Amino acid sequence: MDQLFTYLFVVNIFLTFIDATVGYHAAPAIALLAGSGEEEAEHTARGIRRLLSWVVMLYMFFNCLAFFDRIPWLLYGTAAVLAVDIAAQVVIFLKMTGNKGR
Repeated sequence: MDQLFTYLFVVNIFLTFIDATVGYHAAPAIALLAGSGEEEAEHTARGIRRLLSWVVMLYMFFNCLAFFDRIPWLLYGTAAVLAVDIAAQVVIFLKMTGNKGR
């Protein structure tokens, strides 16, 4: 069980990196499509990216808390939330840009 715990901890770190990357690159496209002007879209993208840094910090906090305090349900929950967050970002980005799996 200890090895699975360690592997899931490392997988969560990589999922956090992937989540941050997807969010960082999707923010301008989402902001441009959601905003009315280019200046407003730039401001919105900056806000999304600032919020993203806080979300990444929370994911890493809960990942480390679960690993070092040996709380399995929190580690599994963090992994599930990360996976859902990545999937939701990709789906929203694809719907907003008009790419429907092509």
